Formats: sequence, structure tokens, C-alpha cells
Amino acid sequence: MRYYISISFKGTSFRGWQHQATHNSVQDEVERALGLLFGEKIAVTGAGRTDAGVHAINYIAHFDLSTPLSAEDHPRIVYKLNAILSSDIAIDNICQVAPDSHARFDAVNRSYRYFIHTAKEPFLNQFSYYFPYRIDIEQMNKAAKYLTGEHDFTSMAKLHSSAKTNICTVKEAFWSPDSPLSLKATSCPSYENLSGKTYCFNITANRFLRNMVRAIVGSLLEIGRGKENPEWIIEVMEKKNRCAAGSSVPAHPLFLVSVEYPYKLF
Repeated sequence: MRYYISISFKGTSFRGWQHQATHNSVQDEVERALGLLFGEKIAVTGAGRTDAGVHAINYIAHFDLSTPLSAEDHPRIVYKLNAILSSDIAIDNICQVAPDSHARFDAVNRSYRYFIHTAKEPFLNQFSYYFPYRIDIEQMNKAAKYLTGEHDFTSMAKLHSSAKTNICTVKEAFWSPDSPLSLKATSCPSYENLSGKTYCFNITANRFLRNMVRAIVGSLLEIGRGKENPEWIIEVMEKKNRCAAGSSVPAHPLFLVSVEYPYKLF
């Protein structure tokens, strides 16, 4: 029997989702918890890699069990898994799917958010990038439109990766006023003072390359500061050279927020 689980995790203490020979990963922790609960070795397949330090909300993974679980038993399974897992990982939901369903290969879109703040604010530092410059969001959004559609993102990809192709189709890319403190309806004591100083880059695509979102954000910030014009992003992509793009921004403000499938889950 195959099951999908929805996972939220704080990536600070992990080297990403994927199993690592010498470092702790989210995949390792989830497999350990499932093994302890069901008394058998269980392999978990995730919707894709996440970079070290990146967080996730609604990350999807699948695993197989030799015996079926009743739908009525799902809440108890979620409760027990969360009791085993560390405070940095939470199982949000579980559902049974068709035996040939695949968390990675069936995914049609993935969405990320990257947060920045331009005013000093201690409550935001853990999940937002402090960028102490005046930025032009209009110019950044104009540039972001050039990212949509099917493009070769070699200039935005980590060098020497194992990806077979650097072609990705971006469904949408835009900046909006937002804060990581609003992701799960929490609040910041001085949030009202940050109006116009907290921003989020939203991007949805069929697939992402390693370091891609962070390289895109770093490049768009160059445009936001007035160092480059919006059309520069076209030149960067045409060069297919990582050195042509802006520097990668830090990982800690990046969240995978959804994985979309052609069928309904949960």
C-alpha cells in the first residue's frame, strides 16, 4: 500500500531533504520515525531535493507499507509520528494513493517563497534576509516577468550539478509585500512598523535546479538596487553562464510552500 505524507520542516539543522552519507537530512529523520512506528525498514521518496538550510511547508513524500491503514487510523499515525520526530519536523497529513503514484515524478508544479526585509528587525532575521538598501519593487517585478515561460536556467544553476537538463518552465514569478511571520498566522510585536519594508519573492515552476531560486533572487536584487535594468535578466539567461548572474542569497529565508499534483490529495 502506498501513502503520501505532507511534511513541514525547519531546514536550519539539516543538509536538505535528500539522504547524505555524512550529514543529517530530513529524509533520514522521517525514515527513522516510520521505521520505529511500524517496526520495519521503510524507504521514503520525496517530491525533490531542497538545498541545505531551506525550509518547507506542505512538502510531499511517499512510502509503502505491507499492510493497509484504515482512514480512521490516519490521525493516530500522524500523532505518533510527530511524537517521535524532533521539533524541527512535523507530519501534517497522510493519505493512501494509487500504488503507482510517485511524489516526485507526478508533481506538475512546485512553489517557493523567499523573504527579505529592508529595515533592521530582530524578529525577522531567522527566516528573512536583511537587505539594508532601498529597492524598486516595480523594476524587480518587470524583470521577474522575463523569467516566466520555458527557459534554459544554466545561469541560475549550481555549477557541476547532476541535472540532465537545465530547461525549466516558470508559471509565475513576482514580488509582493509579505513576511515569514505571516506564513502560519503568527505575528511580530513591531510588525506594524515594517509596512513597505518586508517583501516576498514568489515563484512557481514545473521543476527547479539546485540553487536556482537563490540565484534568481540575488540577480533581481541587483536590479532592485538600480545596478542593472530589468532587461539585464534576459542577457543573463542567454549567456548560460553562472558567473553572469548575481550572487546567491542565503538559504535561511527560502521556503518550499507547495507541491501540485494532477490529482487531489488529503
